[in-house]
Amino acid sequence: MRNKPLEVRHRFDVRMLFFYAAIPLLLGLLLFQIMRLQWFEHDKYMLQSDQNRLNLVPILPVRGEITDVHGKKLAINRIAYRVSLVPERIDKLDDTLNKLAGMLAWTPAKRALIHKRVKRTRRPDRPVLLDDKLQWAQVSPLAARLHHLPGVDVTAGSYRLYPYANLTSHLIGYLSLARESDIDAGFLPTEFIGRTGVEKSFETVLHGHPGHQREEVDARGRRVAVVNRTPPVMGEQIQLALDVDVQQAASDALGDRTGAVVVLDVNTGGVIAMLSKPGYDTNRFITGLESQQWQSWLNNPEKPLLNRATQAAYPPASTFKLVTGLAGLKRGIRLARGSTTCPGYLKLADRKLHCWKHWGHGKVSLHKALVQSCDVYFYKLGDQLGMAAISDAASDWGLGEKTHIALPPEARGIIPTHSPYMMAAIKNSHSKRKKWFRGETMITAIGQGSLTATPLQIARLAAAIANGGKILKPQLLANRAADVLHQADVKPGDLLKIQQAMRDVVRNPHGTAHRALFHAAWTAAGKTGTAQVVKIYRGNDKNISKEELLRRHKDHAWFMGYAPFKHPQIAIAVFVEHGGHGGSAAAPVAAAIIEAMAKKQVTAMVQSQ
Repeated sequence: MRNKPLEVRHRFDVRMLFFYAAIPLLLGLLLFQIMRLQWFEHDKYMLQSDQNRLNLVPILPVRGEITDVHGKKLAINRIAYRVSLVPERIDKLDDTLNKLAGMLAWTPAKRALIHKRVKRTRRPDRPVLLDDKLQWAQVSPLAARLHHLPGVDVTAGSYRLYPYANLTSHLIGYLSLARESDIDAGFLPTEFIGRTGVEKSFETVLHGHPGHQREEVDARGRRVAVVNRTPPVMGEQIQLALDVDVQQAASDALGDRTGAVVVLDVNTGGVIAMLSKPGYDTNRFITGLESQQWQSWLNNPEKPLLNRATQAAYPPASTFKLVTGLAGLKRGIRLARGSTTCPGYLKLADRKLHCWKHWGHGKVSLHKALVQSCDVYFYKLGDQLGMAAISDAASDWGLGEKTHIALPPEARGIIPTHSPYMMAAIKNSHSKRKKWFRGETMITAIGQGSLTATPLQIARLAAAIANGGKILKPQLLANRAADVLHQADVKPGDLLKIQQAMRDVVRNPHGTAHRALFHAAWTAAGKTGTAQVVKIYRGNDKNISKEELLRRHKDHAWFMGYAPFKHPQIAIAVFVEHGGHGGSAAAPVAAAIIEAMAKKQVTAMVQSQ
């Protein structure tokens, strides 16, 4: 019995000994932790404390507006409100999004899209745009309850509006919300970026620079006070050389037909009009483009998203006869300064190459061949020139190369040649045939075959013929000096012969554009063209109606030229897809443009007096 108290006493002493040893150890660990926090990691936790107390909120800049040459607004800004949130400041993201969906009346599809956008963000510390272009009546219930929704913010801002959306869609372009690549480049997730057209090409000028606001917030991320504010820098306004009234006149004249119209300043290369039809409503991108609408545009056989003025290349047809004629004069080909007979066809081996006028033009010179667009004459001239000379002339006059207009992407077009390398590119096949046939050269001489050019290139060709051979870079901005890329190698006397023939295409009763342009306000010079199309068969697409099939079998129609003849101001190219004949389908569009330009000039003179 005496040993029991001793055992108890021993256990007690052991426990006290362990306690006396543990207390200093624990105190030492506590002291070490205090020293580590105070001395070694002081800066780290001080920074985190400041970040929890201060919140840096970006302020988006107002985008610069776009106007036409007379100051008419082509892209403007409208005041509205936007809702955003910072994901890392929200404890229950799904609950918050459900509350916002109810307050802002989101559809289930929109709510799912926004939820996906928030989940996919790679920067949860930055605000994610949830909704924008909202009016005060829509956001006021939310703004009054922001103290219950930490991490959510309502800010006043602006959104883009295009008053001439369909009319200028391909030229002006559109905006869309920043993508991951834009964020990596330094843009904010809530910013809108130019995707096509002028909006994209002049993004750095139009965008401006964001500002920021430093706010004091509480532990739940709610704003307590504004510490300081750095205002954003508004983007610059840009003025285009475009005249929206001339653009409208071209659109009205083209009507519902598919095609393109380009009008250039002969002396500066300024783009007075650039129309591609059909167009599309660029405002749909700003107000929220539905997937169904986007797919309908993509699947539309008329390709409304394609800028036919710069991105599509077509056989230039008889407009190219001007280049062939210039090549003949430059090379001193006897036929270029003489004449031949057109019986309505040219016999080549065992086949005939027909003229559009089946009974023939009789005796034709270069002048008459251009005025009446005789194919047989240019078959013979092209054969005497050879493909190399034709290709050199086309390159000299700016075909087969990009115009370098600030509207990428741009088609280059094709200048065929007899080299094996180009043969492979033209044929786009694995054929081993390397020989270039005479008939291909003859077809190229009249602008058919594998030769292609864009309407912009043809308009620039018209400008070069009018201004003495200067190959200009097309200018989008107003009041820009001419940028001459190079000077075509042409004698003034030879160029005068071509200009006089172009004048008589309009003035001569037998000229192919006489009926459409003879009574125009300005005396014009020009050349029509009718490009043959590859026949398609209904069996290739069962959805093509008989009427649509007949339309697609019609030839393409061209007109190119300039006006006035004596003191040229504008160069014009009109392309009507499946329009038929150039003189009846494309030339009247040019007449409407000349009328609009002449009328504006008279109005300006009256107002200046």
